[in-house]
Amino acid sequence: MNLEGTAVLEWPLTRPMATHTDWTEADLVSACRAGRREGFEELVARHYDRILRLAYAMAGPEAAADLAQETFLAALKSFGSFRGASQLGTWLVSILRNQYFLHLRGQKKRRHAALQGEAERLPAPVPEGVDKTVREVLERVKDLPEELRTALVLFYVDGLKYDEIAQAMECPIGTVRSRLFEARERLKQRVARTEA
Repeated sequence: MNLEGTAVLEWPLTRPMATHTDWTEADLVSACRAGRREGFEELVARHYDRILRLAYAMAGPEAAADLAQETFLAALKSFGSFRGASQLGTWLVSILRNQYFLHLRGQKKRRHAALQGEAERLPAPVPEGVDKTVREVLERVKDLPEELRTALVLFYVDGLKYDEIAQAMECPIGTVRSRLFEARERLKQRVARTEA
């Protein structure tokens, strides 16, 4: 799939994107499948903040912007196989999770050979839209396993329903409930330990 022109995925966006609020999700999918730049820009404008917040929660500030960008690039390449069985936002979360797993595999390979100047790299700034309270919670959940952390972020930060989380995480609703329960229990234990 080719995209007409150059897409900008930097954070913060270097230029305001015109949004087509009258576009339905079907219009957006059709435009992206056709490789229309304005369709891809609309996709990014509608979903970038959310994907960046989730990437930040999954991988931390160092990798968040890269993961968000890789998610949209992978989506662009995969639009031909998007069946529309789920909402675009849910599909993008699934792609983000796949990109995160690829990121983890790459980290394991890089641990064996440190890069020159890696210690001087600065982490990415905290994404806008993540207030102080949410950042404090994300700091506490960062050591949870990915599936627990992602379920928590999708439920409490993004406000998704159980069935939407199940689609995004490609698991049954019962699994989502048990992951949320386990994540809350682990957080309670950590808070109790730090307050003791």
